[in-house]
Amino acid sequence: MQENYVITRCLLVVSFALICCGCETAPKQNISKTEQTRQTVEKVDTEKMRSRLIDAYKELWPLISIDQQHKKLPALLADSLPELRSIGIERVSVLNRDNEATEVELRMVVSMLDDAIPSVRISAAKLLPEINLPDLPQRVVSSLKNEYNEDVASFEILFFKDNPYSDAIEPVLARLDSPLVQVSTNTLISLLKDAPYSEENFAIWNQKVKSAKKNQNEPTLLTLEAILGTDQDRDALIKLLKSDSIAIRTAVANGFATVGFWKPLVMYKNDPIIAPFLIRGLQTKADLEAFKALLSLRPTIDVSVWDIAVLNILKALDTRSFLLADDILSAAGKTDLRVNILMKVWKQSENRSLSARIAIAKRTVPLLNEKGRSDEALRQLEAYGDGMVDEELLSLQFKTAILASSWDSAANVRQKPRPWINEWEIMKANDPASAAVIRQQIIQRFELLLTESQRETLGLEQTSVVTEESTSEQEVIP
Repeated sequence: MQENYVITRCLLVVSFALICCGCETAPKQNISKTEQTRQTVEKVDTEKMRSRLIDAYKELWPLISIDQQHKKLPALLADSLPELRSIGIERVSVLNRDNEATEVELRMVVSMLDDAIPSVRISAAKLLPEINLPDLPQRVVSSLKNEYNEDVASFEILFFKDNPYSDAIEPVLARLDSPLVQVSTNTLISLLKDAPYSEENFAIWNQKVKSAKKNQNEPTLLTLEAILGTDQDRDALIKLLKSDSIAIRTAVANGFATVGFWKPLVMYKNDPIIAPFLIRGLQTKADLEAFKALLSLRPTIDVSVWDIAVLNILKALDTRSFLLADDILSAAGKTDLRVNILMKVWKQSENRSLSARIAIAKRTVPLLNEKGRSDEALRQLEAYGDGMVDEELLSLQFKTAILASSWDSAANVRQKPRPWINEWEIMKANDPASAAVIRQQIIQRFELLLTESQRETLGLEQTSVVTEESTSEQEVIP
């Protein structure tokens, strides 16, 4: 406590000194050359002293306890000296990174976007990405509309690049025909990805982009034109894909990819600049035609990149289109690929209807069983719980449980001996050892329920019944 008291006293002394440094007598109109020299020297000395005192303030403030900082920050943020207001913003930033800043302090920082001094507004604008307030985007939009300082405006525009907000589109568009064209176009590309489509709005915005192009030599304006324009506008840009300028090719391809206008990009699939945009454009479009195109490109694309792209497309397809895509893979003999894709889509199908998930499961489970992955298939099937009402899929679950040697799971699905005997008869020819284990399970679980015909089928007419207590699961009953 004593230490904080001393530090607080020191800060008060520094504050008083700063006030004194800020008090300067207005120079007289008619003064001698010697007097002018003296005043110049005094002004330099005053500025040096002011700088030293501000540095001292920066050193002393962090030594105050957090509670004391919270008490003093409102006054610091409202101080008459802009340097101290900036220091206040810096302290809020430090507290915020440690989750210590209060909402009141954060709102005071945001309010300083209206500060009269540009350097203070810059300090506040730099902190925007670190502030989490529900009404912050609206507040920044309001400030951006009236901001004349380009450095401040640049930070405000950048805020919306990572925090998309549709109301920011208009004030950012207004900066296209200015030195901030590059940061504005890059932010608009991000904003437009999530902007609700309106033919009227897009047409108006596209005209503003075309107008800016007359005065600005910025390639990313082509990206905006490709995003906002009609198919006719995009057709006019296709020729630029063969430009000698990498920046132009990149800008046009980026615009096409953003809106899924992928077909012109196929002609340049071997261009290392354009190829990644082709893959992204197919994922943006994400329909059956895009899937077919991506499938044809598989030999020329990095395996990991292709796997991610095809999964993104198939996840986006409606169930009917997804099953058609699976038919295409089946016809092409891509069994391993089918298994991986079906399993991934099945696991990530929470947003699909139960009937859709069941349809996908019916495709997936038999393939998993063929690949010896019955345990995995069973876990996924059991995730449905009691919601499984499809008889065909219940039969598939029972078969999968048998293949996984999960006898209790199989018994939960089928409580009568007939389905068990059917599976035993099917397995006798292909896997006698496993069939013997199933036969043992049937005898142990359903001895009293077996009919004479079933006992005869199982070869029990002259065989002693062996109970679970007398025979281990690994022993085979003859």
